[in-house]
Amino acid sequence: MATRRLTRGERREQTREQLLEAAARVFARRGYHGAAVDEVAEEAGYTTGALYSNFSGKEDLFLSLLERFAARQLEEIAAAAASGPSAGARARAGADTWMAFLEREPELVPLFVEFWSYAVRNPELRPRFAEQRARARDIVCGVIEQAARDLGLRFRVPSDQLATAVEALADGLALQRLADPESVPDDLFGAVLAALFDGATSLRSARTDR
Repeated sequence: MATRRLTRGERREQTREQLLEAAARVFARRGYHGAAVDEVAEEAGYTTGALYSNFSGKEDLFLSLLERFAARQLEEIAAAAASGPSAGARARAGADTWMAFLEREPELVPLFVEFWSYAVRNPELRPRFAEQRARARDIVCGVIEQAARDLGLRFRVPSDQLATAVEALADGLALQRLADPESVPDDLFGAVLAALFDGATSLRSARTDR
């Protein structure tokens, strides 16, 4: 049976995916500042020209990798938090998924922090980085609002602000775990989020005019 030839668009997408996979390995090995685009191209088996035909440079390559990773990880978290008998239970399930990721791929945390520090000091790069963070926050916000609809709950804090707090807590615990792993047990994030969500909700039928 003859193998179907890929279209130009399919070949380009395949090249892009292979470059991103190679970039993930090189950035994890070298760090953001230590990595070079020619090393990424060589790792993927392509020329530097092929890399530049898909990405404008190292910043674009890393942000594309970050967006790809964030979409995949947030999809896992959203799926884990999609069901449960209470807002706290759903929050705990999502938090446990995040902690499992930290255990599975701890090298990505210092890499992300390195790039974060670089991005916020770069006025040209910061808007795109902030946009990526906002998209991630929107997904968390959507999970919170879905829980409210499913469970008939009212949040005492606006869902977008609650999503911001959840992300800040996730990032802060990841940093703390990196510095002192024993201070952040696997169930800490889930326990704190469950308490936060249970405390921040009330039934829609309950009085809220305190």
